[in-house]
Amino acid sequence: MKFKEITPVRLYESVIEQIMNLIKNNELKPGDKLPPERELAEKLSISRNSLREAFRVLESRGLIKSKAG
Repeated sequence: MKFKEITPVRLYESVIEQIMNLIKNNELKPGDKLPPERELAEKLSISRNSLREAFRVLESRGLIKSKAG
């Protein structure tokens, strides 16, 4: 019997995966706006810091653009 090593997933990585799936499934299209940071963090039950980290990674990959306000 073979078992695969279990690796912990960081919260921000789960957020990245969810957003990438939304993009891949055309549920999130170019120009669409994400909910405000506070609201999205509450919906996902994560800290705003984890959400910000996910946004940083997604922005560095060119998948989202952040705008103040």
